[in-house]
Amino acid sequence: MASKLDRFLREDEVVAVTSLSRATIWRLVKASRFPQPVTITAGRIGWRESAVAAWQADPMNWEDNGAA
Repeated sequence: MASKLDRFLREDEVVAVTSLSRATIWRLVKASRFPQPVTITAGRIGWRESAVAAWQADPMNWEDNGAA
């Protein structure tokens, strides 16, 4: 049985789906209140779509479970 692959969101896509500013996203990442980005290649990062969706489900009580 094939499982659905998780896709990576670019920073612009994260801004669009969360309606947060870039500065707010990075401030929340630093405070461990938003998913950490994943290094894809040198100079390229992305956020797992599933991690952003989990954050969106309950942003006030979201906790980093270390999945990244």
